[in-house]
Amino acid sequence: METLRYFSRQVVEEALTMSEAIELMKDAFRSLSSGEAVVPLRVNLPQPEQNAQTLFMPVYLPSTEAVGLKMVTIFRDNPIQNLPLIHGLMLIMDGTNGQPLALLDAEYLTALRTGAASGLATDLLARKDASVLAVFGTGAQARTQVKGVAAVRSLEKVLVFGKNTAKAEAFCIEMQNTLGINVEAASQPKQLLEADIICTATTSNVPVFEHQYLKKGVHINGVGSYRSDAREIPGLTMQSAKIVVDQRSAALAEAGDVVLPIQEGLFEADSIFAELGEIVLGTKPGRASSGEITVFKSVGNAAQDLAVASYLVRKAQKLNLGVVLG
Repeated sequence: METLRYFSRQVVEEALTMSEAIELMKDAFRSLSSGEAVVPLRVNLPQPEQNAQTLFMPVYLPSTEAVGLKMVTIFRDNPIQNLPLIHGLMLIMDGTNGQPLALLDAEYLTALRTGAASGLATDLLARKDASVLAVFGTGAQARTQVKGVAAVRSLEKVLVFGKNTAKAEAFCIEMQNTLGINVEAASQPKQLLEADIICTATTSNVPVFEHQYLKKGVHINGVGSYRSDAREIPGLTMQSAKIVVDQRSAALAEAGDVVLPIQEGLFEADSIFAELGEIVLGTKPGRASSGEITVFKSVGNAAQDLAVASYLVRKAQKLNLGVVLG
């Protein structure tokens, strides 16, 4: 049996840069849209008595010669107890012989690959001169959203929209120190009109902004909602936008930002313009004009996790990273 290694959050965070992760997302989304990746719809295990759910995500990427299974728990009452909303682990197996290779802390892995996906989408869809980012949310996902966008655009300012003023202010200080750019908490909804790029990374079930406050030509990354009955983006915005998704089948099954407006008759399922991988492959174009609204709606895909995790495993073998479990 090959060596089985464990990668803590710290190792994952220190071993991979956002720029590396964005490059890996190109491979992940290319594999998804070309049909190479084998990614069944995730299994959702509800735990209503705990106000929680557990997700199981299997994936096989032939290009990485690896098989993965990610397990994520989402306990919505955890933040009240000062516990993380999300815990997760990912198991990596050798795709050529089935041997276990690695076990990874998936909390940061999930945030990293989600931020990297938004970074890639922003690079392909946002205006080249975009310089103001607005982010909704102040948690782990919001942090990597800002880092992902900052990796592909020269940001002059980040506006933070958060329900908790103290958390928003702390988030601003942290991100300003990390990125060296102006990060400030927004106090009025109309400040959104400044934003060239918007990232929504919340647990909200209802839209977090109003369509009237959108700037012409804005690009939106919607990553917070992953259930068919929850959305962060107004239906009118989705109706007005060029919609790009991570995977059509997953978006139509799990993305309330897509499912609910379709149910309301605002647009049809075939109104989805492209999968992100189709733009990476060059079979669909990205932004067509400076004035169009573009939306990248992601519910997350295990191909993203495996692309990053398998790269980390290969890197670990060269640099002796992680802890050997026996």
